[in-house]
Amino acid sequence: MIDLSSKMPDMSKRNHADDVIDGLIEKVLTAYPAKRLERIKTQSDDTWNSQNGKNNKNSGRISYVVLNYNVPEGPAVPEDAADIQKEMIGQLKLMLHNSDIDDEFYPAFSSGLEQVTIPSMFCCVKESISASDHVKPVIKSPQDVYSLPDFEIREGYVCHDMLWKMAYKHKRTNGRIPVYITDIQGPFSCAAQMWGIQDFLCDLGDYPNEIHHLLSLCTDAIIKYYHAMYEAVEEDLIPIHCMPVLWVPKDCGVAVSDDFFAVVGKHTVKEFSVPYLEKIGEEFGGVTAHTCGSMNHLPELMNSMKTLKAVNFGSSETDLTKYARECDPKITLIVHKSGMSVGGLPLLNHEEHIKLCANTQKNTGVKVFSIPMYTDEPIDEIHRKIWEDAAKL
Repeated sequence: MIDLSSKMPDMSKRNHADDVIDGLIEKVLTAYPAKRLERIKTQSDDTWNSQNGKNNKNSGRISYVVLNYNVPEGPAVPEDAADIQKEMIGQLKLMLHNSDIDDEFYPAFSSGLEQVTIPSMFCCVKESISASDHVKPVIKSPQDVYSLPDFEIREGYVCHDMLWKMAYKHKRTNGRIPVYITDIQGPFSCAAQMWGIQDFLCDLGDYPNEIHHLLSLCTDAIIKYYHAMYEAVEEDLIPIHCMPVLWVPKDCGVAVSDDFFAVVGKHTVKEFSVPYLEKIGEEFGGVTAHTCGSMNHLPELMNSMKTLKAVNFGSSETDLTKYARECDPKITLIVHKSGMSVGGLPLLNHEEHIKLCANTQKNTGVKVFSIPMYTDEPIDEIHRKIWEDAAKL
């Protein structure tokens, strides 16, 4: 068990921010009563586990989420609020603001995005390059993979900080609002960042033994961290970050990112990524893989995976219609509205994005979640009706 007590504040000592948090928690629980959460779970479970997306037995529409970040001011953030309290207040406001949309958004705390989380278990730290944070490489020579520190969750590193944030939010709400995972980079992504991305990609053919050793270590570290996250929130964890808006049934495993899907060939993915994703899937009963960019070259390989439950990509980065035609219907597609275009694919508004996902599910039988990056379109009766109509099968 990871000791998080040294950072956990004495919750018997209250400040003004606690009163704001308590009020918002009650409002969120009122906006999302048990009956509503059960409906969301039932609709989402059908998208995860049904055999054919053409026959959605629960609602006659696809599962979709529209997330609006234009949150009204609401209660002011007290001056005495700690950073973690400010974060909670902002996220509770977001949950409450989006409760006006009858979609599949599942209210839970986000844990933030830190690509260094798993590498920090090997004592890696961040460095800033061109105003962007990166993992500072620690592999100076291929042989260094054999002398890395044992992977542990050490205080003072990002892996410990993220775990503490999850535990705090869980404890502060007495487990009444669950917690999404942090950004879990997959084994290939973690190894590449620890090695140095450019050198790693160039060295795949020259040092396969060393790279497989590092990939194996990263896989075991990810598995250890997932167990630690579940423990920190007493199993009340929603194991997805792509995007942190969806309910995930227990039998659908856990999610990781593998953004290199988009930039390497399928033979590289088959040798250096798939075996390690499968190991994670075997440990947790399934795996969901996220990538940025196009993965239109990978459906056949993804279909061959034994533990793959879902893939996540953007509708303007991967050609959804083409991918779905080649996709095994057992795999769920989690498709977000992206602000980046790859290969000339159009940038869609929310209605167009939801309609594309619905038509794809209707025409191919592949199950599709339509999810957002964000929208600033107002939450009003007109837009709610537009989104609902677009989601119909």
